[in-house]
Amino acid sequence: MKTRLGLLGILLVMLVAVASAAPPWQQNEKPQIGKPDFENADRNFQKAKDWFDKTKKNVEEIKNQAEEKRFEAWKKHLQAWVEMAKRWVERVQTRVENMNVGNDTKERLIVKLQEIRNNLTEIENEINASQNYTELREVATEIKGVWGELRQEMRSAAHEYAVEKYEHILERLIQVRDRLEVAGVNVSELNAKIEEINESVEELKNYTGTPEFAEKVGEINQLFREAFEIVKELAREARPEYHTGFVYAYVNGSFELSGNFTSVQIKGDGDVTIPEEVIVTKVDTPGVKMIVAKGNFTATGEGEFRVLAHGSGELILNGEGYYRVKQTPTGPMTEEIEFEGNETVTFG
Repeated sequence: MKTRLGLLGILLVMLVAVASAAPPWQQNEKPQIGKPDFENADRNFQKAKDWFDKTKKNVEEIKNQAEEKRFEAWKKHLQAWVEMAKRWVERVQTRVENMNVGNDTKERLIVKLQEIRNNLTEIENEINASQNYTELREVATEIKGVWGELRQEMRSAAHEYAVEKYEHILERLIQVRDRLEVAGVNVSELNAKIEEINESVEELKNYTGTPEFAEKVGEINQLFREAFEIVKELAREARPEYHTGFVYAYVNGSFELSGNFTSVQIKGDGDVTIPEEVIVTKVDTPGVKMIVAKGNFTATGEGEFRVLAHGSGELILNGEGYYRVKQTPTGPMTEEIEFEGNETVTFG
């Protein structure tokens, strides 16, 4: 019991000593005995306050420096994004310029890319002029919009490119159909498939830039596969041989065909002048106007036509369109040659 009381006494003495000890800024001061030292207390309080204020100021400065560095880092990040986007636009423009698409499509895409490039320059200026986070957040929102717009434009460009490719393949399929028809093959089944493909390609244009585009592409690919199977079957029935020259032309304007021909087909919409005695077949019904002829003659037409001729002669085209020609029986067939204005084609 005495031992416990002794320990308690020692603890009480220690607590009193700690409680009466001066704070760090007062430890060098000698205590005044006998009366309260208010002057010394005020001085110690002022020292403590000055220390606190100085520490607070230092903390604020460090905090401000950190915020400033963070702000500058964000600006550099957005500036780097703009530079990356500009390089990406340049690469995209190069690809568009090299794409095998129509001039109207190509020009529209290049104009749109120029608009995006101008927007990026404006955004870059806004980033450099930004003074606070609010302004930077507004710029970041603009960046998201430009990026989304650029992605949408490229998706649309790829889709338009696909549509033009399908139109080109369809045109080649029509040429094959015409040649088979001249050879005397029944092409009614192929005609129905061509009409179905044409409607699907026209419908596909309404889905450019949308997620549904891929599904429609799958449907068109299947239609083309079916059409090519029909062509294979028809080709087995009649394989046309070139004993002389050959020309195939599409013209929107006028034409003059003269020479000696084993077979000629003129198909389209417009006025045609041709000697009656050389006509083998003539069809003039709504939606179908066609003349098949052979012999030595001259024929002219004004309107929109497809002209296919086997033999030797000359075809004068005036307007716009394209043609393919095989000069001799053993010579190569050219690719499609586009024209605008006057064009003279000799063959055979």
